[in-house]
Amino acid sequence: MLDKITNNDFGDSKAVHAPVDKDIKRMLMSSLGSYVESTNQSEVEISNRRSKRWLTCKDQVQSYLKPLIDLSEFEFAYPTNGIHESIDWLMAKVDRYQVFEGEYRYPSLLKKPINIARTVGDLIPYVPLYMSNPFSATGNFDIRYDEAGRRLQCPIYLDLAFGGTTGEHTIKMYENVEQVFWSCSKPYGLNLLRAGIRFSRKEELLQREIQGAGYFNHAIIDVFRQVTLNSSVFAKKEKYANLQDQICEKFNLTPSDSYLVGTTNDEKWDRFKRETGINRVCLTPVYERLV
Repeated sequence: MLDKITNNDFGDSKAVHAPVDKDIKRMLMSSLGSYVESTNQSEVEISNRRSKRWLTCKDQVQSYLKPLIDLSEFEFAYPTNGIHESIDWLMAKVDRYQVFEGEYRYPSLLKKPINIARTVGDLIPYVPLYMSNPFSATGNFDIRYDEAGRRLQCPIYLDLAFGGTTGEHTIKMYENVEQVFWSCSKPYGLNLLRAGIRFSRKEELLQREIQGAGYFNHAIIDVFRQVTLNSSVFAKKEKYANLQDQICEKFNLTPSDSYLVGTTNDEKWDRFKRETGINRVCLTPVYERLV
């Protein structure tokens, strides 16, 4: 069927989305009703309280991500409404921040960065750096993350949205990485469930109170459990790698480290152009037709 696919079949959306993981979807269909219960935890055994279930979930997510990135230095983790809520938190916390050209646009809609750098040499020392790795504009691992990490000049807030969509790779951890944001939206097509997590080196008192009371979306726990127990962080790339290569070869695209993306400078794909000038093409519309 690939021979019948044309440029038009890729659509015209600049957003990157994933094929829905039908196995995970099926496992989740019967679980949400269990969260319609009293918020009174006084008579529940401590081991079964909602706050304890979240700590178990956090450990499961860390174990899932460990082949890609070791988060053992991050003792604290907070549930979020997808990665967007982590970015909301960051924009409320910092007075100023900087990004690399081509970065994910959402933070700039909330607060304009004071610096848009092209190279690490362009970064302003001590100003927080919001950075996606793999990088938003390409879906590729970006060496500038390591360069910024080794310099130890800027606090880094790492957006790991493409984590779970790549092949084997190790993202190094640096002491200036303050927080790490992840969700299972990109790898598994679970965007509407908004299951996100924000890893932090430091405890936040407000979050301690919220978690102690259990006032967060507990359906997130089920989403993460099904993903982490039934998949692995490199599984999606392994599944789609051959098809990604075939599609990219047919259309003269360069396969990204993420299975979701191919890139090109060909003007036939200019409707997908990013700020850096590269055209980032989401391959999912074709996957959905072929798989």
